[in-house]
Amino acid sequence: MEDWGGIILPCSTKPTRRDAWKIFTRGLTLACAPHTRGSDSTMAGQNVLLSKEVMIAAGAIGFNYSVTMGIIFVNKLLFLRTKFPVLTLAASHLAVSALFTRAAMYAGVFKPRDAKMDRMIFAVAALQTLAISLGQASLKLNSMGFFQLTKQLQVPLVASIEFFYLGRRLSVKKVGLLVIMTLGVCTACASDVQFSWLGALMAATGTACTSVEAVLYSHLQQSLGWETLQLLYKTMPLATAGMAVVAMYNDFGVSAPSGGVGGGGDVYGAGSGNFLTGMDALGMTLFLSSCALGMAVNVSSCFVNGKASALAYAMLGLAKTITVILVGIAFFDGVPTTRVAAGTLTAICAILMYTKLTLDDKAKAAALKNSGLDVREETLEVMKAPLMEGGATKR
Repeated sequence: MEDWGGIILPCSTKPTRRDAWKIFTRGLTLACAPHTRGSDSTMAGQNVLLSKEVMIAAGAIGFNYSVTMGIIFVNKLLFLRTKFPVLTLAASHLAVSALFTRAAMYAGVFKPRDAKMDRMIFAVAALQTLAISLGQASLKLNSMGFFQLTKQLQVPLVASIEFFYLGRRLSVKKVGLLVIMTLGVCTACASDVQFSWLGALMAATGTACTSVEAVLYSHLQQSLGWETLQLLYKTMPLATAGMAVVAMYNDFGVSAPSGGVGGGGDVYGAGSGNFLTGMDALGMTLFLSSCALGMAVNVSSCFVNGKASALAYAMLGLAKTITVILVGIAFFDGVPTTRVAAGTLTAICAILMYTKLTLDDKAKAAALKNSGLDVREETLEVMKAPLMEGGATKR
């Protein structure tokens, strides 16, 4: 026999709709009944645990946001002062991240997972290399404005991948707000949109790779039990090797334009000529700062995907784009155009409303958990039918 919220059922019996209705009404009684001191202490402990998890996720999001904003400006200064190729810089970021995870392992911060290098680990590393390479290569054929537009497609792509691959559903309100915030950011950053069909395909493929990579990072941590550093310890060396090959081919190999080593840098916005140009004490400081910030971005991005979700990380990308737009307005453009102002305000309002809905859902989930009702998944599925039909079904 099994006890389902005070309803005794044989172990071999699958709950019927009538049984499910009894369990549901029993749950309402438990939820509305006065709690004892024991249950109050349990509720308090659960609330503290939930608050701690939310604070950790919020802190990781804030940290990732800060270091991402920092690396944007540091890289801008580095490219203005030196001729350092972008892909070589990306490979350096991945290499420093790999060294950091290995140092953390030797320091006893985590224990490497005794698991074979399965296809999913290789897929994450390959997707990371492809996302960076295709995204940067598309700038050779497209304008920066079009590149920014394709990056904003990560939110609907991640939501779609999570729905079809992981079965995660969103309410109609949340889907609508995701569409509105994406359109708002696209409206705000849509300027100088020029592209070729090959460049558009490369940019779209790069964004798709980034989206799948984020979902896999989230799935490996949330569903398969990987820790952030355990996962990066496996993926970063592979991604570094892949990016090093691409960077050597593009920046120092047959595809590098004539005119000196590292001449491929002008293709990606880092200038042309020898990449050591301007690499004095300040240039080296900027390079090392960029590597440190790149490592922080890689680690915190993976952590956010694990503690929050891939969709939350994609939405964070929209917030970063809005921040860059606002900083540009404040320091360079002065008064924004009507299009930029309308798109920015629309995106900000949609993000705030989505955040409120998410917090409300978490509060409702915590309230149901605190009620003490523990109902199995198959019983919840049975409960949906009588509730939608308006009452319990008789046998």
